[in-house]
Amino acid sequence: MGLIETDETNQFTYEHFAAHAPYVQVNRVLVQQALAHLAAKSQFAPLTIVDMACGTGAVTRLIIEELARQGWLVQAHVVGVDPSAEALRSAKKSIEAMELDVRVDFLQGEASDLPCVVQNVDIVFFCNAIHLIADKLAAFREIAAILASDGIFACNSAFYQGTYVEGTERFYRLWVRRAVGWLRKEHPEVQLSRTTKAMAMQWLTPEQYSHTLQQAGFERVHMVQTDVPLSLDALHDIGHYWLFIEGALPGVPLALGASALETAVYQAGQELGLNAVSRAWLQLIATKS
Repeated sequence: MGLIETDETNQFTYEHFAAHAPYVQVNRVLVQQALAHLAAKSQFAPLTIVDMACGTGAVTRLIIEELARQGWLVQAHVVGVDPSAEALRSAKKSIEAMELDVRVDFLQGEASDLPCVVQNVDIVFFCNAIHLIADKLAAFREIAAILASDGIFACNSAFYQGTYVEGTERFYRLWVRRAVGWLRKEHPEVQLSRTTKAMAMQWLTPEQYSHTLQQAGFERVHMVQTDVPLSLDALHDIGHYWLFIEGALPGVPLALGASALETAVYQAGQELGLNAVSRAWLQLIATKS
């Protein structure tokens, strides 16, 4: 993904947002729907599942929980992949704390590294990060290359064209406007970049995602958009994630950007009389041709 891990970015992670119940539930639904495809597989056959961009293991835990529920743990091999060494250390500790008898490996890397690590994979998950990939077609082809025949690819994103539920755009505009106003008042020396375009802001339509998956060799692309209510506290936590900060306030130092967004999210909510804001999640499940 080309993301550069630094001591600073490690202070502004996705972990707190990923703990909020609506986020957990939308990912749990995707995991359950993808793993439902295992029903046709022999209960004694080996099973390999890859969790791309696994971060601190939020979705990895959901995968393991569902494997346990379905009775697949014994023969399952789960591989978590992420470019961040710090996130992987947290993920490993989190999975070890589950105290379940399941084989899990965590590898530092990206989609392009997968063919050297695994082959004939049954399911690949890529949750809440596909929007960060500049060349999505290349990434989808790399994922297709490691999948077994009729393998499943499941991904989702809340950063795409269509993510803003009708009527909520006003809140997001006001949130950023109030954050910029806070910066101008408290830190007038800070200037927003007019040339930087964060990776998280390079959004596709659902139809573009479906078309790109088909170009990469996938078929039967099942696509659902789910409205997820996010509390102001949840939005506060996503406002502490470094990639979100860079997208909303490009060029602003992360610590100042986080403070600005933290103050402004509650201001915007109070001005509009909102305690929560719905956001649509794009959920995609595709089968390799």
